[in-house]
Amino acid sequence: MGSWSNITFDRWVPRYPHTLPYRIFKCYDNDLMGMVTSFESAKGYVYKHLASDGAVWGSIARDYGLMLDNNIRTIKEWSNNYNEFENWLRLSWLMSLCSCFETYLACIIKECIESAPGLLIAVPHAIDGIYYKKKGISILRNEDLDLHIRNCTKGDWQSRIAHMSKLFVYLPLSVRNSISDLEKIRKIRNDFGHAFGRDIQDSQNYFTITKSPISRVSVERFNKYHKLITKIVQEIDEHLKQKHIGNYEPLLHYHLIYDKIGAMAKGYKAVELKKSLHTDRNTAYSKDFCRGIILYYDNL
Repeated sequence: MGSWSNITFDRWVPRYPHTLPYRIFKCYDNDLMGMVTSFESAKGYVYKHLASDGAVWGSIARDYGLMLDNNIRTIKEWSNNYNEFENWLRLSWLMSLCSCFETYLACIIKECIESAPGLLIAVPHAIDGIYYKKKGISILRNEDLDLHIRNCTKGDWQSRIAHMSKLFVYLPLSVRNSISDLEKIRKIRNDFGHAFGRDIQDSQNYFTITKSPISRVSVERFNKYHKLITKIVQEIDEHLKQKHIGNYEPLLHYHLIYDKIGAMAKGYKAVELKKSLHTDRNTAYSKDFCRGIILYYDNL
């Protein structure tokens, strides 16, 4: 079922450029941007048809099927409320984007440490995490792993980046040069999550009857932050995949299905491994690559 004699395999040179956490992030991001596009399209459609129907700012909203709590309002009043709702949606979208970003970071940091536990003592490739998976040896305490993840995903961004830099030594410029914008995003996200988009400290001042203003996020500002976060995720993923993850994911997959296919002849194992590996339209693992996975793992 094919020759195994000339198979070459490099544990630390990845066959494909993106990790599974990145692919999941992109799935959620595509869903999010699909919602954004749908809303923006619907908004344009509504205003276009109001204009074609002859509506002006002073027109009665009820006459055009636009009402709020059964109170008759003008088109202008309806539009003002619509704009507030649009801002609230952007705050929600930004909060969702931040959550996806932090989930990605938690997953990729966990994967890096499990792949190369030597990161914790500044010798990343000296210890192959898949070896310890195979031997059933636990060299990482869950609480230690959780602490590293928390340090890189919680608190202000200066602290997060300091922890990531200590762990990985190098971080892409897009991360290190974006502390100011990431802090602005973090504050908007926290204010929205805890105070409906208002400053947390101001909103918790009980000795006031004045409503605090809600944060404003324009289309341009949302697009800027979205572009920044997706760029950071892409560059972090490319860097960590190349430096600390390599081919850990297919090796881990083989490890997880080994009990089912380990007793098979090598050729059949390669066929089953190839069929079961996580693929999408941009990834297709070759037979020789699957053979390399099997040889590397079985020889550990």
